[in-house]
Amino acid sequence: MIKKLRNKFILIAMLSVFFVLAITIGTINISNYVVIENNATEILKEVIREGTNEPGGGEVPPKKRVDLRQEHYFIVSFNNDGSINKTNNSHMFMLSKEECEDLAAKVYNDELKGHSYDTYRFIKELKGDGLTYVGFVDVKDKLDSFYSFLLTSSLISIGAYLAMTVLIIVASKIAFKSSEEVYRNQKRFITNASHELKTPLTIISADMDIIEMDNGKSEWSESVRDQIKRLAEMTNQLVLLSKLEEDDPKRFEFNDFSVNEVCNNAVNAFSNNFKKEGIKFSANITGNLTMHGNRNMIDQLLYIFLDNSLKYTGGDNKSSYFTVSENNKGKIEFRFSNTIDKNDEIDIKQIMERFYRSPSNKKDGSGVGLSIAQEIINLHKGTIKIDKNNNTISFLITF
Repeated sequence: MIKKLRNKFILIAMLSVFFVLAITIGTINISNYVVIENNATEILKEVIREGTNEPGGGEVPPKKRVDLRQEHYFIVSFNNDGSINKTNNSHMFMLSKEECEDLAAKVYNDELKGHSYDTYRFIKELKGDGLTYVGFVDVKDKLDSFYSFLLTSSLISIGAYLAMTVLIIVASKIAFKSSEEVYRNQKRFITNASHELKTPLTIISADMDIIEMDNGKSEWSESVRDQIKRLAEMTNQLVLLSKLEEDDPKRFEFNDFSVNEVCNNAVNAFSNNFKKEGIKFSANITGNLTMHGNRNMIDQLLYIFLDNSLKYTGGDNKSSYFTVSENNKGKIEFRFSNTIDKNDEIDIKQIMERFYRSPSNKKDGSGVGLSIAQEIINLHKGTIKIDKNNNTISFLITF
């Protein structure tokens, strides 16, 4: 169990680190890209202003100018008929005049849409002088810097993530060391206590036999026997739970076995008990089902849930249902359903926890049975889904 907790801690910590790094690096790089695009837009606006400052271009609006001396750009103006009025490519060294005019014509004729082409950003504006201006700016240097920073920051993030992974694994080992020791001591105590308890329980039981032989049975002797039986069962359950929590499947032998046979045996064992308690009980086992697992553990699982249903079925029309079938994914499903009192305060989120008892539950029990069932399900890599609807509670176990 401690190993599972440690693995969960590592997983949560690593996911947290991953999301923090991803959000941080992603935000920085997205911001850098947005800045490049916004700067390109401002540069293009200034390119258009500069173009309209030439003879016949009109006046420059009273706005802070952008320095174009370090930029690579060109501007082409078009007449109403689509013919080129003037081309200024003195600041564009990568393209010839013809290439500049060809690109501008594609923008003018809407063959290029949007605002970007390769490493160029462009704009088209119709001005008051009747001319349409198309401006291009090359942002290749800025994009190269952006991609270089993106690669560098990503590599640094990956390196930081790997380093954090190592640190978290080492730190978790140190942090959980004391917990592992406490857990081992707890299991050792449970095992030792169970063995120590067996001897006095056996002696008490033998003494009760002698007392009953001399004085006959009485309600007091029966009460003592009930408590001996209850204590013995609880001790055995705690030992079994301790073994199941060791996360060592090799402790339990797995084989193929008949699910139908195990289920039929369990149903036969409980049918009369349900009848005595006035509970309408029905069982339905569909198909010829086999399963790979520990037969004794699955048998224990069935007994736990059927016994749980026997004890806690309530309501005006007390009913219990047990079905076994194969779903469309080829998995075996065990469903246990029973009616409950309408005022039952069962919390389905905690019901599988060790020692959980419903506040409204007045029945005898240790609260360990369903915890053992959960560990048996985990041992077989199964899942359980619990549903409480009105006056019915259902447990769906899938293997």
